[in-house]
Amino acid sequence: MSVEPHGPGGRPAGAAYRIAPVLGPSSPLGGPDGRHWAEAGAAERAWLGGLPRFGGHLELRCTAGGSGRIRAALLVRGAAAAPEQAAGVARALVGDALPPHVVAAPADLAEELNPLGTAPAVLDLYEIRKQLRQYRLAAPGAPRLTATVAVPLGPGGSWEPVWAELARQPVPTCLAVSLEPFALPAATIPLLGRFADVYSGLASSSTGSPVWGQARRGDPAAEAGQRFFEDALHRYQGRVFRLRMRLAAAGPIPPTLPELIADLIGGEAVHLRADAQRARAWHDFSTLGLDPLPDSHRPAGAPDTEWTELEQQLVGLVDLDEATAALRLPYEFPGRTGRLFARLPQAPAPSTPPAPGDLPPLH
Repeated sequence: MSVEPHGPGGRPAGAAYRIAPVLGPSSPLGGPDGRHWAEAGAAERAWLGGLPRFGGHLELRCTAGGSGRIRAALLVRGAAAAPEQAAGVARALVGDALPPHVVAAPADLAEELNPLGTAPAVLDLYEIRKQLRQYRLAAPGAPRLTATVAVPLGPGGSWEPVWAELARQPVPTCLAVSLEPFALPAATIPLLGRFADVYSGLASSSTGSPVWGQARRGDPAAEAGQRFFEDALHRYQGRVFRLRMRLAAAGPIPPTLPELIADLIGGEAVHLRADAQRARAWHDFSTLGLDPLPDSHRPAGAPDTEWTELEQQLVGLVDLDEATAALRLPYEFPGRTGRLFARLPQAPAPSTPPAPGDLPPLH
């Protein structure tokens, strides 16, 4: 594995692999009967479940534009007190072995960090995140106006329609999916419980007084908030990750592509139009950064007092099943009429530190 330390003090270490599906008789996947993508997903879930829990993150990049084939790369970044330790973390993030339906070869980190070029003349950016649903609270004395919940991601079937649409793009276009192994801080667990208790109280029905009446039914909006936080309390105490999904292109992205990706995993596509959001997202894309994007994770019209840091964090948090739904490695089954993914290069180029470009205008 080729690892190139970079950053202040040399503490972060990064590496890149080119990856491609295993083709022909050696492919472990069956024929085009609907089972191949499920078999691949099960193998990828086992691989993600065995990754180390702390210290870095990995990113899958699928890039196309003009050639009709998708270039797939797996980038990793580790962090530790010393460069050697950081390199070990980066190696561990790839795992002892990738799932059997993909092959890999070391690649140039700087090249894979800049699949659109260091400074494309035009830049378009989307973020794909969980769906946010808002419910108007009607319970008397409610401490807020709305309950906002994030819908968990789920597998929606084959990724081939997404990859086929990506391969048809006329300009360089990259789908980047980052996963950072994570554990909720100990203080967050009781906080989730307190949120659930508050919504539970608002959702409770009241029989009223036999004399005065005034019976009150439970508030459906509060019930939605209660279910969300009770589910989060159990879902995110196990194997969890921070997730970022970005779609970047050196030209306008047709809305059908991000919407197709979002629909497949039960998420939502957000167009990054504001310069501040785009500048931060582009810098992260060029450096393997994972800075939060509060505006893109914020529901439309939510007051500052009703969108807490905890709720923002839950939008980008996924369990192992959600992570497997969002990060799908390339797969192709034997006998398909045309390949979607490019083969591996014969030999990798030497690795050099990345040089992020300036932010181009949005056209």
